[in-house]
Amino acid sequence: MKPEYANWIANIVDGYGRCADVTAAMQLTFPELVRVRGHYYDYLWGERQHWWLTDPEGSVVDPTAAQFPSKGCGVYTPWIESTPEPTGICPNCGEPVYNGTCCSDDCSRTYAAFCNFGPNVT
Repeated sequence: MKPEYANWIANIVDGYGRCADVTAAMQLTFPELVRVRGHYYDYLWGERQHWWLTDPEGSVVDPTAAQFPSKGCGVYTPWIESTPEPTGICPNCGEPVYNGTCCSDDCSRTYAAFCNFGPNVT
């Protein structure tokens, strides 16, 4: 990473949860960088939605990598814009939901039973 990028990143007070804002600000300072939206896989926390930048050589420049336990040593996966985007998470199983409350009719029935009668009822 170029020293000027590292110096800019060193002045970030708190980047936790602010990757979209911080990458936009860094790109204003360094217009040669390209913002990338996608997912970061941290080996402790799992997959998280994230923003980062790439330099002209295609290397990752992540100004908020310090927010993750793996500090940017995980896997960066760019979002493919033509992929359907989830609208939420299924309250029954935790899978992505693309419309509605639950991911499937089975999960919807199970979740409704839980809401109406409590656990251990299917």
